[in-house]
Amino acid sequence: MIETRRSPGRPRSTEADEAILVAAVELFAEVGLEGLTVEEVAARAGVGKATIYRRYQGKVDLVIAAVRHFTEGPVEAPDTGATRGDLRELVDGLVRLLTTTPLGRVLPILVAARTRVPELDLAYTEIVAGKRARSAVVIRRAIERGDLRADADPELVADFYVSPIFYRFLITNAPLDEAFAAAIVDTTLRAFGT
Repeated sequence: MIETRRSPGRPRSTEADEAILVAAVELFAEVGLEGLTVEEVAARAGVGKATIYRRYQGKVDLVIAAVRHFTEGPVEAPDTGATRGDLRELVDGLVRLLTTTPLGRVLPILVAARTRVPELDLAYTEIVAGKRARSAVVIRRAIERGDLRADADPELVADFYVSPIFYRFLITNAPLDEAFAAAIVDTTLRAFGT
């Protein structure tokens, strides 16, 4: 008879994981990195400090994990069968990320903190690179389809439709609504289309 051995301790709780990440983002948005403490995250999440330290080395690792968690999305680039639909999926996805997840509240503080904390800067750069890679797939496909000009620079095209979203979100607080999303896609297609 073969005896199976169980690993020591209880299995990790997905509810605790989620509560920790939500608490970390909320506190980061409220007090910034300097004011955030593992003790306060633990208290808000309803877990012990040891539970957090078993998962993360410290508050910077915790904040990075929380930001990564809330920026997760599809890995594959959208493919609706039409360039307009693909661009709209990218625009709507970014608007949703900013307006319906805790990332929206934390983004201004994250952008400022990354200039002072190299680990945050590296994580932020990696997250943005992943999002831009998805955009590049859509843009290159649009060029291959003949929907965008052959000389269109994928980086510039992505900047063209992403920048107005961040400008409204961070600077003007103008609505990020359906009409705005449609206008961004239409303008991008007019600017770079064939």
